Amino acid sequence: MSDFSYYSGIPSFYMMIGIAMIAILIFLVGMYLNMQKWGGGSASHFLKIFLKSINHEKLGHHKRQSLVSTIILDILLQRRILRRSPFRWVMHMLIFVGWIGMFIFSMIFAVFEVLHEIGIGQINLVETRHSLDFGNEVLGYMLLIGLVIAIARRLAISDVVKRTQMFDWVLVLGTLIITITGFMAEGFRPDAIAGAWTFLGNDVEIAKFLALFHVAISLLFCIAYIPYSKYMHMLAAPMVILVNGGGE
Repeated sequence: MSDFSYYSGIPSFYMMIGIAMIAILIFLVGMYLNMQKWGGGSASHFLKIFLKSINHEKLGHHKRQSLVSTIILDILLQRRILRRSPFRWVMHMLIFVGWIGMFIFSMIFAVFEVLHEIGIGQINLVETRHSLDFGNEVLGYMLLIGLVIAIARRLAISDVVKRTQMFDWVLVLGTLIITITGFMAEGFRPDAIAGAWTFLGNDVEIAKFLALFHVAISLLFCIAYIPYSKYMHMLAAPMVILVNGGGE
């Protein structure tokens, strides 16, 4: 049980931090290179233009909606997709909320792990982890259902089939693998709370391997790889929405 005192399931907290730091560094370098390209050779020039654009009260001759409204309605709630296709909006929201929610939970617990490691406060990591288990389970299934819908659409709807490219499959299937290995890593844990995946049984070595694989591929695929791939549109699209002032 002591081998699994950390939320990540990786026996070495420093191993997890090391992988995270490498992924973040690769991500930041990629973002800098992209901004440098968008800014005509200067990342600072791009940031200056971008920040100036989103703070303008008018877009052309029209008064733009507030920045807060754009962030909430057009980026977080994705109302443009809702108006075009409610079913597609449900799929997007399941994936978006599930992914972002689990990312936030992971970051919150990472803070607890750091505080515990440096000896600040009396933190019981096992109890804290268990307090987040139900929320993570719900978010995980939201993400899984959204991905299954995305796969079904790409296989069954002719118009979507025609528009689907290889990188779409890589993104969807890659995220699906990450999601399933996360459930499996939890199911094999000796201290796992009874759930749908505990039928796998307790196996410490398999749990350790799956936890390491899950964390490593999550950080490298979902963070480090993004700026160097077509998945950059996941960050670029919200930036364009902010510049255009949201709305219709």
